[in-house]
Amino acid sequence: MPALTQAYQPIVQVGKSTDAYQAAALVGINSVCMGWSVREDLERKDLLGFSIRRSEMDPLTGEELSKVWLSGNKRFPFQLELDKGPNISSFEAPFQRFNWNDYALNPARHYRYEIIPFRGNPKQPMRLEPMVLDIVPSATHVNGLGIMTNRGVSSANAYLDRFNGIKPQDSGPAQVWLSRGLKESLVRFINRAVAKDALHIAIYEFEDHDIAAALKGAKDRGAEIKIVHHGKPKQVEENNKVLQAYGLLVNAVPRSNVPGISHNKYTILLKNGAPKAVWTGTCNYTFNGFYLQTNMALELDHAATAAAFEAYFQILQRDPKMGGKANPARREIEALIKSTDQKLADASWKLRFSPISKVEMLEQAAAFIRNAQSAVFVSAPFALDQHLRDALMQNDPKVIEYGLSNTTVKKQLDDLNFRNTRFFVPSRLETHLGQKWDAPAFGNHKIHSKSLVIDPWSDNPKVIIGTGNFSDEACLRNDENFLIAEGDSRLAAIVGTEFIRMWEHYKNRAFINDMIAQRGMSEKQNLLLENGSWANTAFNPNSPSYKFRERQVFVGQV
Repeated sequence: MPALTQAYQPIVQVGKSTDAYQAAALVGINSVCMGWSVREDLERKDLLGFSIRRSEMDPLTGEELSKVWLSGNKRFPFQLELDKGPNISSFEAPFQRFNWNDYALNPARHYRYEIIPFRGNPKQPMRLEPMVLDIVPSATHVNGLGIMTNRGVSSANAYLDRFNGIKPQDSGPAQVWLSRGLKESLVRFINRAVAKDALHIAIYEFEDHDIAAALKGAKDRGAEIKIVHHGKPKQVEENNKVLQAYGLLVNAVPRSNVPGISHNKYTILLKNGAPKAVWTGTCNYTFNGFYLQTNMALELDHAATAAAFEAYFQILQRDPKMGGKANPARREIEALIKSTDQKLADASWKLRFSPISKVEMLEQAAAFIRNAQSAVFVSAPFALDQHLRDALMQNDPKVIEYGLSNTTVKKQLDDLNFRNTRFFVPSRLETHLGQKWDAPAFGNHKIHSKSLVIDPWSDNPKVIIGTGNFSDEACLRNDENFLIAEGDSRLAAIVGTEFIRMWEHYKNRAFINDMIAQRGMSEKQNLLLENGSWANTAFNPNSPSYKFRERQVFVGQV
């Protein structure tokens, strides 16, 4: 086998379309999404699936630390009577699909995945030469851009298995596992502030005691603290409880003159009065935000970006009235956007702030969708505006369009499940494979990341991450911020793999629940086929299933 690669690559590919087999991987920080394919004219009658063996390596010594076969829960009929537990090794029961994902990467390790075609008789199979994918996960911070995502799976079987049903509120280790560095990164960011520095914060929900304690510590060190938070009565009461408990109430301005909600979630670090870095993203400073919902954050050590957020903060802390399209404060924000575009001309991202007088962000998102070549991944927790819905409905059929929303948006998704378009909402899965499946922390609003990823396998991917939902309120009525990146393959791969992680999670729940409810599926019906017919849909371009185009996209045939 070739030597392991030593550098991060967002896309790793082996083989060509003319080869018998080919594979590709989209590589993030904690997650990798692998796809593979068989040449179109290759015989598949005895193709039983694919096994995957994962080797974990020490990047400094090259030592192999572990070698395991990835496992699933489907098996051949003859294996039903074997006591294999809920999961069975893919060495014995191959994956009958053309993609598989691993969500347990350690960015301090290197990995080798051997994807092995499995042919012949299930009881005496032939295992062919593997397709080998060498993976180096991305570091969390690269070139001034840090990306953090929490797990967002407090109701999952993985949580239940690790913590035996203990509620996250009652377990420090569970909270660390769920946060996966998200909350910790904000504490570290705050701890960078020393005497004569400043931390300027714009936040919607501020209820977390650890973040308040970190800010108090910075204040005690001599750093200036200023906070703008949502000022409508119910939320300001909750925010004030924590602010007062840590002596921060005097540092806070409730933002009450916004027509909608003051929905920002960012912290700026200033050194000697000059903005140096900003921590922003989709996460409120709450228990739900850090542990129970899907959320992500960006840490941008970029002075011009921090300066733009600081200029926006200075507008917000005046608490100006924002009503009317010709409002002077709106005009001020629009002028800030224009000047920021010029100052960030050499950066790989742009910034947008609101409220303004146009639905510019919705138009930008819809334009990205309409120009997609292979894939659209959208996490839209609470709204999916008609601009985006129309773009999704009218898009080229070759584009796979995958989405996540909360159950409160379900009616908006009724038309978005056709051909290569699939949207899912969280659903309970009380029992599966003869055992309890859901942990106790389930809720309707599990999706909270607001993100759009376009063509992550291409040379020119596009990403939008922001505080705002994909609604006109986010543009016209709320305080919000958004980051738009074009051509940043690392950002697209990280956000894309984390989206797929959650999309697969809720897709599988929906599939199992539907099979049980609509078709009376028993566990014995959820079996591997003993011939290659399982692959027919993935090679049928006329099938209504999304599997044909998904196979091509995940293997890099964009």
